[in-house]
Amino acid sequence: MTEKPANVQLRPATAGDSEFAFTTTRDSMREYTLATWGKWSEEDVRRRSSANIANGTTCIIELDGKPIGIRVVEREPDCIQLAQIFILPAHQGRGIGSNLIEQLLAEARSVGLPLRLRVLRVNPAFNLYQRMGFKVVEETPERYFMEHSP
Repeated sequence: MTEKPANVQLRPATAGDSEFAFTTTRDSMREYTLATWGKWSEEDVRRRSSANIANGTTCIIELDGKPIGIRVVEREPDCIQLAQIFILPAHQGRGIGSNLIEQLLAEARSVGLPLRLRVLRVNPAFNLYQRMGFKVVEETPERYFMEHSP
């Protein structure tokens, strides 16, 4: 398990976090989106970010009280779905995302459900997910759908 930096916290996102959620998504995913589909829609990303906040699935990842990323988790009857985990590039590679995923894996094990996620094929996070024990259960030309069973 990755050691958790003591100063990392999650808090529920509010409507006031919409711009941060958008910019974090843009800064983390725009390159991979363009490589996959050849286009980027600011309007769509803003709309999805706001919708995820409104439905209560988004948390803000904070380091020393400052926002550094977002995590979107959907808890379904048959699984826990990690819909998004985006950390600003300046804070990537420090084990923060891995630790947050480990926490979700522990939650999934405690309730006997798989943890599922999807990742763009061009996103190097795929390698991290494989190292963490996620297995590809389905794939499309653009994405891998992965699962970690309890």
